[in-house]
Amino acid sequence: MLAAFFWLLTLFACAFAMVYGGRDGRWFTLVFLLSVLLTMPAQLAGSWHGTQFWLTIVDMLLLVGLVWLMLRSDSYWPIWAAASQLMTVLTHIVTLLLHGFSDRIYEGLSTVWVIPLLLFAIIGIELDRKTPHDHPYSA
Repeated sequence: MLAAFFWLLTLFACAFAMVYGGRDGRWFTLVFLLSVLLTMPAQLAGSWHGTQFWLTIVDMLLLVGLVWLMLRSDSYWPIWAAASQLMTVLTHIVTLLLHGFSDRIYEGLSTVWVIPLLLFAIIGIELDRKTPHDHPYSA
């Protein structure tokens, strides 16, 4: 059930970003879908009983892509998306520092932040569409 919700939300968020998000939305969609495709084999390569190194690499690459988008964007939603992905990366780092970290909590925390990330993209793009943007006044 949760997997179906993830895929529906992913499809909706990426389609919405492609149609209404402009250049930022297209970049977000490309980076996010690439990370989803890389996540599938990365999760299979490791175990939740310890740090998933391949998944950590994929999540760090997504964070780098979102930070790059955040630095180039005039919108605020990439900041929210990058912050959400930072929480995922920090979850991996905690498992490196605390070797007895619960595998169930690790799996939950490393996957739960994708839902706010996608919602931040949808809500942020919609707020950008509805908000009149400042235009410089001629002197």
